[in-house]
Amino acid sequence: MRIRDISHDRWHPFFDDFTRLHHGEHVNVETMQDSGLGLTSNLHDLPLVGIVGADPQSGGDEWIEVIAGESPDAQATHCIPRPSHIRLAEEENGQAVALQIESAEGSVTMIRFEPPREGMPAGFKVN
Repeated sequence: MRIRDISHDRWHPFFDDFTRLHHGEHVNVETMQDSGLGLTSNLHDLPLVGIVGADPQSGGDEWIEVIAGESPDAQATHCIPRPSHIRLAEEENGQAVALQIESAEGSVTMIRFEPPREGMPAGFKVN
């Protein structure tokens, strides 16, 4: 298992590729607040529609949205404001296992595939 940091200048093309490769795969999206006092399950076992982000050069704050759901009428969105760091955990063959997005406020959002993959790397377990 390896962990790859995604540089800020690669976020948009990375999300485009990630969405294309994993569209329709079931994901869980969970967030741990910086206090470490609680885990919030944002999206549970839903097919991934996509991950998109806003560029701060467009005049607003930067954010990332994870969109999942069975149909356009039944989609859920989780927004991550002010993202600061993105890491991808992947198997040696390049298969994505989980995506971790840290915000400037200190929260950590984990996007994991269902069914859960065994052997998540240290730091990629939200508990």
